[in-house]
Amino acid sequence: MENELPEANWKEKILFYLGMRRGIRVEGDSMLPNLKDGDGILIDSDAKISIGDIILAKHPFKKSVIILKRLAEIDQNGHYFLVGDNPSESSDSRTFGALSAKHILGKAVCRLK
Repeated sequence: MENELPEANWKEKILFYLGMRRGIRVEGDSMLPNLKDGDGILIDSDAKISIGDIILAKHPFKKSVIILKRLAEIDQNGHYFLVGDNPSESSDSRTFGALSAKHILGKAVCRLK
């Protein structure tokens, strides 16, 4: 389930510069060992989302906070259960519950080096 993100290729970099990808910097250790604090990644807000993908989402209770977690499950009502790869350092759906689709901002597609 712990898929490595590929390094951004020239196409992804062009999409970023054209504003079709969102760049973010990882903060914290909740996605170790796959993503480290300070890693840069690109987000595709239009990508199809599947179990195992790394997802950018709005925190359900802290309106100014966005979170980066792995999609572990989608229930029959379309709610997304997100978990960190490093459970001891992660606040995720095990704490705040599953998220509705309105909280999902996109899928991590690659890392920036």
